[in-house]
Amino acid sequence: MLYDNILQNIRRYVTLTPQQEEDFCALLTIKQIKKKEFLLREGDVCTDEYYVNKGCLREYFVDKKGLEHNLYFAIEDWWISDLYSRIRMAPTYCDIVALEDSELVQINHQALEKFMEEVPALERFFRISYEQSLVNQHLKNLQLLYMTAEERYINFRERYPKFVNRIPQKHMATFLGLTPEFFNTIHAKVMRSKRKQNT
Repeated sequence: MLYDNILQNIRRYVTLTPQQEEDFCALLTIKQIKKKEFLLREGDVCTDEYYVNKGCLREYFVDKKGLEHNLYFAIEDWWISDLYSRIRMAPTYCDIVALEDSELVQINHQALEKFMEEVPALERFFRISYEQSLVNQHLKNLQLLYMTAEERYINFRERYPKFVNRIPQKHMATFLGLTPEFFNTIHAKVMRSKRKQNT
């Protein structure tokens, strides 16, 4: 079935009736985007929520000096959107771009809101998802304060092993609050340590 993956994602936390699943799928469309293509540009208003069927995307912010700061990555079975822009219906400060050719399941925010009024179980699913996202963001902020750069990198590799070989190191660096040069030093040190452990 075209939307099996997204339904499996939802079933982890809530149960919808077969009719509710069918009605939900009627709201969905498939969106294909190529590598380096933008899903959202700074200044756009985000009107949709996206589930990643395949591919990899990143959300980032460009500061006044023109430096990019990576905020979020999404691969298969992850969701991506600009929550601030979508909820407030305000222009986004961020860009979302594909790091790989990607296939997304797209759902309009207003249609989703209306459907959740009729199906509280789906609203519960998104509440749980947003809570987890907030917890992860809070943890990331704390790690910037109490972890060393090397500890943050090791923690990232352990928590998100599927990301490590798919995200360019320069993007991983800014996500962890590091310069690319310092990241390269830490990466080389961690790799040397792993090789020693394996010998």
